[in-house]
Amino acid sequence: EAQALALAKEAKPIVHIDGGLHSTEVAGPQHTLLLAYDLLSKRTSDPQVARILDNVVLMLWPTINPDGHQMVADWYMKNQGTVNESLPRLYQEYVGHDNNRDAYMLNMIESRVMEHAWRQWEPQIIYVQHQSSPFPTRIWLPPFAEPIATHAPYLMSREVNTIGMQIAQGLEERNMVGATHMGNGYDAWYAGYIDYTPMFKNIASFWTETQAAGLANTRESTLQNFPQEYKDLRPQALYASPWQPGKWTLRDAVDYMEVASLSVLDYAAKYKENVLLNRYRSGQRQIEQHRKNGPFAYIVPQAQRDAPTAVELLRRLAFSGVRVSQLTAPITAEGETFPAGTWVIPTDQEFIALAREVLDAQVYPDLREFDGGPPEQPYDAAGWTLPMSMGVRVVTATKPLSAADRSAMKVLAPDAPLVITPTPYNASTTDAATFDSVPGQGFDAHPMAAAIVPPAKPITGTGANLSVNPAETNAFRAVNAAWKANATVSRVGDRYVISGMSDAAMADLVKSLALTGERVAAGGTPMKKPRIGLFEPPNSMDAGWTKWVLERYGFEFTSLNTPDITGNLKDRIDVLVVGDEARGVLPGGAGFGRAPAPTPLSPRADHEVPSHFAT
Repeated sequence: EAQALALAKEAKPIVHIDGGLHSTEVAGPQHTLLLAYDLLSKRTSDPQVARILDNVVLMLWPTINPDGHQMVADWYMKNQGTVNESLPRLYQEYVGHDNNRDAYMLNMIESRVMEHAWRQWEPQIIYVQHQSSPFPTRIWLPPFAEPIATHAPYLMSREVNTIGMQIAQGLEERNMVGATHMGNGYDAWYAGYIDYTPMFKNIASFWTETQAAGLANTRESTLQNFPQEYKDLRPQALYASPWQPGKWTLRDAVDYMEVASLSVLDYAAKYKENVLLNRYRSGQRQIEQHRKNGPFAYIVPQAQRDAPTAVELLRRLAFSGVRVSQLTAPITAEGETFPAGTWVIPTDQEFIALAREVLDAQVYPDLREFDGGPPEQPYDAAGWTLPMSMGVRVVTATKPLSAADRSAMKVLAPDAPLVITPTPYNASTTDAATFDSVPGQGFDAHPMAAAIVPPAKPITGTGANLSVNPAETNAFRAVNAAWKANATVSRVGDRYVISGMSDAAMADLVKSLALTGERVAAGGTPMKKPRIGLFEPPNSMDAGWTKWVLERYGFEFTSLNTPDITGNLKDRIDVLVVGDEARGVLPGGAGFGRAPAPTPLSPRADHEVPSHFAT
């Protein structure tokens, strides 16, 4: 503690601020330019700016989806004032608005770029700008709504709450009214937000929501527009200065965002020792808590239904900074003996809250709209337990491991050096780990993640054909690769049999995809390669995610939009893949399928609600 205090006195906190990643929320990238200009030009004239520059290192990202912002801006400029102002396609390839739902799975390259940067720089505060605040409030700030994540470190949650109040005070000091907190809209239960997942690594990480007016438009509001509960303009405990009806412009949103960012920077400058020490203390408490109370480790056997999927789970955690070890000798835990080679995640480490949040089963609290009333609707997902959703066997060690057991655990890669030269995360046309579903450099940029690989499995049996097990997800990549190479595929029992490939090609397929391959003498009746159609209506995140999966697993398909669903589809395709789209999108389907969910009782911005809530 004494050494940490000494370091905190001489160090400066690093604060990440960006203009957001949802490209239709257009004020954020404008405010970062103004913030940079004012910080650079007011050093000698503004004591607050001078204090910030003397005491804080600012990582300022103009936007963390620049190409999407450009697409939205270009489209808006061409269509301003028409009913077609909004971009009619996803502003981030595949996932659009869901680019803020990927922070623990890291499927998208943009998610990995941010995680790579954060693990190299390790900021103490991460602040991501969003729009829009629940109408008629002007800006929503932490504390979050209920519930918050089970394993969010307590000290970090307190610090985020304090920063939210600091922003509100900074706005009131400038007579900028309308700030609100909590409510029943923006909860912090889901662990996949890019602006909340860092909390599990002891970083004060949060977002705010500034009121929008529809892209760069101006909105005039009257009291008649207000929801009934706001029409009396009554000051409330967490909405102390109600916003009066009137005009709201893009510049108003930019000004609120800049004051919010300056308030965060001023907090870090005034309380820099606390900011630095709190991160150290939060990590130290994670270590102490799990040494004392457990759970004590997560054990992941190499013998899995699908070993590469277990590896993918572990590589994602390691890329995020969670240390993974491997047994050099057998140990016994939970009444089972685990052989050498078994992966182990010890829990006495500073980022263990992230592993706990995704490996433990979530139990969503029973929150009601009112006593005896319906459950409050979760803002996003209510559960995402990765061992369940990925089909990976993970054993939780509920009792302390002996000293001998711990000595058999070898960390797969050393920690980063204390002095590092930051390196970029580069896109690549060559997959670093072909067994992994993510493309390009993937997780191999992180030494520990790169060291987690599936156990080698030699091909067994004899014969000219290759049998693969569809219980292993990569078997589908093998089947599609075989069809692409003009080989044949048949179904024999519960396995696929590939025929017509050379021995070398079959060996490469099994090795590169980490499959359990078996040579067999004969195949069955050749299967027909299916003609797949993917229903891809404009701006559909469900279709985008599905497209990503199909592409990553080598499926060839035809994209179809609503006008394409005509005539006899059987002449063109064998199967039509349709995501969770709203009723009426498919022609002739108005009387069937899933009806849209009712509008949430709490005021929320349409663009900030998961796609399946949109009407």
